[in-house]
Amino acid sequence: MPRLAKVPTPPPAGYLWTPEAARRIGLSVKTLWNYRHLGKGPKATPIGRKLAYSIDELDAWLKAEMEGGPDEGRARESRPPEPRISRRKPAPAAA
Repeated sequence: MPRLAKVPTPPPAGYLWTPEAARRIGLSVKTLWNYRHLGKGPKATPIGRKLAYSIDELDAWLKAEMEGGPDEGRARESRPPEPRISRRKPAPAAA
């Protein structure tokens, strides 16, 4: 008996599965997954064993990312810059 190929289940109306959502906002699937676990990406809705992303939520998240500056309204995500060390020789002291 031949094996039947699985037909992908379409997402609910107004939603996209993870690969399509990642393509829509210009991220890789892995980055979208990492953002979800860090709590900084668009919100996902679990449907069965898959994650679905609302198209409206994706568009709103992308718009907010495009409008905000690099540090605007966000906590610093990396360590602070290293202090600058001057390589100049000190000026001679006045006598």
